[in-house]
Amino acid sequence: MEKMIRVLLVDAGGILFNNINEETSFIPDIARRYAVDESRLLAAVLSSAHAYESGASHAYDVLRGLLEEAGSPFADTFDGEWVDRLYATHVRCYRSNAVELAEVARAHPELTLVLANNEAEHWDHLKNRHHDHYRLFDHLCSSWRVGQVKPSAEYFAETLARCGADPRETLMIDDRTTVIAAARDLGMRTLHVSSPEVLRTHLRETVENLVPSARN
Repeated sequence: MEKMIRVLLVDAGGILFNNINEETSFIPDIARRYAVDESRLLAAVLSSAHAYESGASHAYDVLRGLLEEAGSPFADTFDGEWVDRLYATHVRCYRSNAVELAEVARAHPELTLVLANNEAEHWDHLKNRHHDHYRLFDHLCSSWRVGQVKPSAEYFAETLARCGADPRETLMIDDRTTVIAAARDLGMRTLHVSSPEVLRTHLRETVENLVPSARN
C-alpha cells in the first residue's frame, strides 16, 4: 500500500514570495548605483548564489566581491543598509498563499511543515522581520541552515534527516522543475507551483488526496 504524506517541504521564492533576483530590478538597481554592467552583475550573482545560500559567505561579502570583480569604482563604499532597504522594497509577499498554507496546516495538524528554500540567511531573516513567514513552519530547513543547496542529494538527505521524514511520506512544493525532478527521483510526491496561483488552487486538493486523515 502506498504511503500517505505526513511532511510538506515548502519552497519560499515563487510560492510565498516573488523571486527577487529573477523577477525584479534589485540587481540592476545595485549595478546602476555602483556603476557596473547590469547584465554582467546579474549573471555573476546568479552563478554565485550558492556561496551565500549555503551559508558559506554573507550576502554582503558576495555582492561586494562581485562588484569589485566587475570593476566598480565605488565597491569600497558598499552600503549594506541601502541594499537591505532596496531588497525590502522589491519583496512581494503572496499573503493569500501564506493564508492557504496556514489553513491547510490547521485542518491537518498531523502534518509537519518544513521551510525548504534556497536563501541567504540575511535575506531570510529580513523577509521574516517584515512578513513573519517562519511562524508557518515546524522546521526551518533553508539552505543556509542545512549548509547545502537544493536540488542536491545532500540537501534532501540532511533536510529529511532533520525532520525524521521518509521521502515516500513527503510532498515537495516548489516552483523549479529541477527541484521537482530531483524530489521525484527520491520517491517524494510533488506539487509544481508554476505560478503563485497554483498553490491557492491546488494545495488543498493535493493534500486531501494524500493525507491519512482525509481517507478515514
